[in-house]
Amino acid sequence: MNKFRICILSFFVLLFIPSLKAQDTITICKDVRNITFTIFTTQGKAVAWAWTLNGGVHTGSKTDSTCGPVNYPVVGIYSANCKVTFSTGNDSTHRFIIKVFDGTVQNIPIADTTICGNVNLLLDAGHASNPIAKFRWAPNNQNTRTINVNQPGSYGVSVYTVDDYSYNCPGCVACDSASKNINVRLGQKPALNLGADRFICNDFAVTLDAGTDGNQYLWTPNGETTQTISTAISGTYGVTVTNADGCKSTDQIFLKDSCPMYIFVPNAFTPDASNLNDSFIWVGNMKMKDYSLHIYNRWGQKLFETTDPTKPWDGKYDGKDCPLGVYVYLLECVDTQETRHVLKGNITLLK
Repeated sequence: MNKFRICILSFFVLLFIPSLKAQDTITICKDVRNITFTIFTTQGKAVAWAWTLNGGVHTGSKTDSTCGPVNYPVVGIYSANCKVTFSTGNDSTHRFIIKVFDGTVQNIPIADTTICGNVNLLLDAGHASNPIAKFRWAPNNQNTRTINVNQPGSYGVSVYTVDDYSYNCPGCVACDSASKNINVRLGQKPALNLGADRFICNDFAVTLDAGTDGNQYLWTPNGETTQTISTAISGTYGVTVTNADGCKSTDQIFLKDSCPMYIFVPNAFTPDASNLNDSFIWVGNMKMKDYSLHIYNRWGQKLFETTDPTKPWDGKYDGKDCPLGVYVYLLECVDTQETRHVLKGNITLLK
C-alpha cells in the first residue's frame, strides 16, 4: 500500500471585484495532503487579510495573503474564510469548503475461485462506501466497482483513491492504492455411476460403490458417508459425491426385490425350557418396515404386545406362566415393498 504523505499546495483565488462574495470547494484525503491557501487580487490594493479556520490544524503564516500549511486530520466537511480589506476601505470575504475523506485503500475482497459448471461470477472490489475510490480492472480496463465474469482466466483490479489534487497538482498522485490478481478456474465434477437399476434378493446383500473421484460422500436414505455401502433391502438409494474442487455429482439406483417374500405363523408352542419350540414367533424371509404383534386370551384381555419383529412371546403374562389353552394373535406388518399384511388366528399353548 503506497501513501504520499505531504503535498503542500496553493489554492489560488482571483478576486476581481472587491465586494465579491465567492466560494470554492476542495476535496482532500486526510493525513495525505496539507493545504496552503493564497488569495490574489487584481483590482484594488489589499492591505489586510483576516483568516478564520474551522477544523484545520494550522501552522505557519495566517496574517497575510497566504494561510498554511493547514492539516485536516479528521474526516468531515470544514470551512476556511478570508476577509480581505482594501486600501479604499472596502472588503471582500472568500469562503472555502474543504471536504475531507479517508483515502485509505482497504483489503480487496476477491480471491482465487473454482467454479463448477458454467462460469457466472460477480467480482466485487469492495470500497462501496468510499466516494473517492476509483477502479481499474484487467484485462478489459473496466472502471466499475464490480464486473461480471463468464470465462475462466486471470483477473486483476487496482483500487485507488483520488482527491482534487490527484488531478490538478503537477507531480501529485493518488492518495492510496492497492492491486490484487486472482484466478478463476473451471473445476471438474467427480465421475459417478451407480449403474442401472437391478434386482436383489432379501438376505443377500449387494454393495453400491460411488467411486474414488470424491473425498466426501453422502448416501440416502440412511446418511452413510463412506465410498461404498452394503444393503439387502430393496428401495431407492442415492449418493452425492463432492471432490476437492467442491464440485458435486449425484446419482441414484433402484434395487427391486426379486425374491418372493413369505411369512408363517405356527399354531402351537411349548414354553417348557426344552429349547425346542419354546416361544411363539413368526418365521419367514420378510423384511419389516412396520410391525406389531398382540396376544389375547379368550376373554379378550391383552397379554402381550411388541413392535420388535425379533421379540417372541414366551407364554407369560405379568411375569407368570399362562395356563394351557388356546390364545388369539394379531400380527400386522408392512414389508419393504410397502405391502401391508394382517394375520390373525389361534395359537395353542402346550406343555
